[in-house]
Amino acid sequence: MNENPDVKQANKTLYIALAVIVILIIGLFTNGFGLFGKSSNSVTVIPNPQLEIGNSPVLGNPDAKVTIYEFSDFSCPFCAAADGENQQYMNSLKSQVKGWEPPVPNIIEEYAKTGKAKIVFKYLKTHGTGQAAHVVASGLKKQSDTLFWQFHELAFANQADTGDIIKMKALAQQLGANITQLDEYIASGAFNSEFENDKNMAIANGVQGTPSFIIGNILVDKPIAYSEFKKIIDDQLTK
Repeated sequence: MNENPDVKQANKTLYIALAVIVILIIGLFTNGFGLFGKSSNSVTVIPNPQLEIGNSPVLGNPDAKVTIYEFSDFSCPFCAAADGENQQYMNSLKSQVKGWEPPVPNIIEEYAKTGKAKIVFKYLKTHGTGQAAHVVASGLKKQSDTLFWQFHELAFANQADTGDIIKMKALAQQLGANITQLDEYIASGAFNSEFENDKNMAIANGVQGTPSFIIGNILVDKPIAYSEFKKIIDDQLTK
């Protein structure tokens, strides 16, 4: 029995639509990682990096020779994995990339704490559900870099709540932050210009997803073995 042409066409359209939806869902959960990336290479050389620390939080010796820019989003599961949280995603990356380890904790121990490099945090909204956490984090930065980095760890450890301003403020209070100052900062809306600056810097340097790292003129926007991270940083230290 021949299939009705109209039914056949309708089925074809449905299959195409389903395929598109699947692709979009994969892109949503991976930031397009490995799917929409502009290159199959694990690192990219930026011809003319346009970077500045500005008012962003810094971890490590301010005079360290190497600066590592981390573009991240507290609601991004891959960012949490890069920072040593979200065991499910860490296990997945370890199984997919030989020698992969959470880069941020290792960089902190080997380079930031030893004064060889400093880490600068930049917010790039990708998953879009963690802005409340970033608003609080930005307010804490105004009080001290130490508060920011302490909150940074707690935000990733409580990733399911990063869209809840009340719960994020509770974490800030737990750290001993001045809540009156924090509320005044949030009410001012001053964080909007900070976030816009970070976004524009990401665009100017070809950063399209999170987590992404820029070390000198090298952009790392795909998971790589930590030994490769070390090589990039060590190469910058010799320049």
